[in-house]
Formats: sequence, structure tokens, C-alpha cells
Amino acid sequence: MAISKLLKRWCMLFAAMWLSATSVVQAQVLPILNSFSNRTFNGTVDVSWPVLFDGCTFVTDSVVLSHSYGAVFRNCRFESNTGVLYVADSGDGMILADCEVTGCDGLIMSRIFNPAYRNYITGVTVNSEECSVLDEQETIIDIDGLELAERVLGKSDGPLFMVMSSDCKELDEGELAHLRVRGLEKGMFVGWRSSVPGLRLAVDDDGLGCRVYADNVETINETIISAYTEYGLEAASLIRFVSENIRIR
Repeated sequence: MAISKLLKRWCMLFAAMWLSATSVVQAQVLPILNSFSNRTFNGTVDVSWPVLFDGCTFVTDSVVLSHSYGAVFRNCRFESNTGVLYVADSGDGMILADCEVTGCDGLIMSRIFNPAYRNYITGVTVNSEECSVLDEQETIIDIDGLELAERVLGKSDGPLFMVMSSDCKELDEGELAHLRVRGLEKGMFVGWRSSVPGLRLAVDDDGLGCRVYADNVETINETIISAYTEYGLEAASLIRFVSENIRIR
């Protein structure tokens, strides 16, 4: 037990060092730090890194991953006898490509919902029926036909994960938040948009950052700021607009 706790603490420390190191680099591809091929997993899997599962089988009646730090499921099979199967309890950056789900009535990417989560599917079936993405499901992106799908399937090279950080999640009138993305190769195109029309955004010179200004936001409660690439990857952050006297510290 003591060895297990020590190993877990060492892994958490290494993860913190890795995230710190990547945050100071303006453009760096986030690596897949674990990969598993043709393995069978029973119950919920706990991984603390971006991970690739290739040709694996997951047998669970609840949640596949305890948390996602970025996960690629390629040619995998999910077996469940529950009503709804959750790919993760929380987190995003999950990609399901050419996967088969059997036994459950439906598939949900994250049990804990966050409108800023971004997950991806292509070639996924649930009980032999194609799993489709509705237009209003902004947290799930169908990458069929996009270059990202080619990269996931190993037909081309390129980043599979993109994450966004923000120095502020709540803004009062006159304040600003600075958002940055990382995980991309240098020189890649990044576009920025807000779910609230007319909100003032200022993109950094390198394209990897964006400033959100809280100007005249009396009638705005919140916005989703999204960064997107030409080949399918996205990242997003939820920004709330609050009065100073009700700010949550």
C-alpha cells in the first residue's frame, strides 16, 4: 500500500512538471504518454496522462475512464449492460475512431457536463447503429472526412490534443481574460470565436492566444470562447461575467 501511494504521488508530481513545462512553450505537440494495444480492461480505468487505446476492449457498467486528460480510442470495443455508458466521469479531449459499443442504450462522453468540453467521434456504432452527432451538440465533433480522422487512424502525422488555459474565469465590467492554447505545431492556423455575438476579442500576434474584454456586458451572463484549427481540433473555455459584489473567489 505504501509503495502504491508513493508511486501515485510521484506520478502526480511528474504530471505537474510536464504540464508546467508545456505551458511555457508557445507551440508544442502534446505527447501521448501511454499506449495500450489489444488489452481488455474491466471496470473503470484510471490514467493521468494523454493515452492511446488501440484495439482494446472495455467491459464496464458505469464509466470507462475516471478522468480524461486526452484519450484516443481506436478500433476499440465497449461492452456494457447499463442504460447509459459514460466514456469518462469528467474531462475532454477524447477521440473515438472506428469503435463499437454494445449492450447499453446510449453513449455519453462525460458524466459531468461542461459546455467547454470538446470530444470527437468517427465511425462509432452503438448496438450496430451509427452514432450520430446532433447540430446542437457543440461538445461533440464528428470528424468524419476531416484531416484529424486521418491522423487518428495513423494515415498522416500531426497533433491529436489541444488544450486551453485562461488566467481568469470570471470577469467584471472593464476587465479582461487572457486565453492560450497549446498542443499544436508551430505555425498552425488557430481561429477564435465567441458564442456571444459582438463580444470584443483581440488575438495575439502568434495566433495562440486571445484576450476577452468585458465591455458593456450588463446583459451577458457567460460566453464560450473557442479556438479551432483547419483540420478539426478545438478547445474552449467558459467565461462568466459577474458583478464585483457577487464574485466567487
